[in-house]
Amino acid sequence: MKKKRIKKALVIRYLLLTAGMLIMILPMVFMISSSLRPNAMTFAYPPKLIPSLSEITGENYRYVLGNASFFQYMKNTLLVAGTSTLLVAWIASMLAYSISRFQFQGRNLLYRAIIMTMLIPGLAMILPQFELAVRFHLIDNLWGVILFYTAWMIPFSTFLIKGFIDDIPREMDEAIYMDGGSILTVYRMAILPMASPSIAAVSIFNFLFSFEELAWSQTILRSDRLRTIPVALTQFFQAHNRTDWGFVLAMTCLSMIPIVLLYILLQKYFIAGLSSGAVKG
Repeated sequence: MKKKRIKKALVIRYLLLTAGMLIMILPMVFMISSSLRPNAMTFAYPPKLIPSLSEITGENYRYVLGNASFFQYMKNTLLVAGTSTLLVAWIASMLAYSISRFQFQGRNLLYRAIIMTMLIPGLAMILPQFELAVRFHLIDNLWGVILFYTAWMIPFSTFLIKGFIDDIPREMDEAIYMDGGSILTVYRMAILPMASPSIAAVSIFNFLFSFEELAWSQTILRSDRLRTIPVALTQFFQAHNRTDWGFVLAMTCLSMIPIVLLYILLQKYFIAGLSSGAVKG
């Protein structure tokens, strides 16, 4: 009787997991299949999730890839996302190392301030941030996007990385100090290698956020040559009396490639970071 209950519970669990997986995957499948069909068939009724072989066409991708602006948009997006992610990984890891390992005046106050800033959405401060961008001549400048993204992502990244560093034995630090190493030597030789799973995990989240953020980049980027992929998509909607959804979905599918590649490359670190002390806070 007990085995039957366990078996029934497992069946229900797998059914729920399967249902959840389908809910998450179906929109992506529809997006990919629609990008492979002519624009006129995007909203055909009754809707077809999988197009037939006779319906499949590459015209949407040929149009997007044949537009030189797409590669400029992708270059801008990768530059913004990559630079801000690297800056956050460096600054947040050093800040987390300092808070975790050293006692100094105002340490607890600093950490509480970091926690508090996590509760404030970046867009809630968009007006003073815009004023700062104007004052420092960052309007219509990719650095105006990169620096503000970096500031938004540092608190959460520091919080997660600190939780991981707290679990690294201090004996490793002491051994390096006894060999004549400095604080920076400990950071480079012990903290960075041991905390790499947590840094990789938060870097994936940060890269994804920087890659797809729209509101701030749309606020300060004015020139067409500086637009990122999300801004370019909104401008595409506004520039036509009708929306060619096949082109939009093809551009969206192409823009997913860097994210997928990043996850594949950092998958083992990502899983290790989420399943370890990095989430203990």
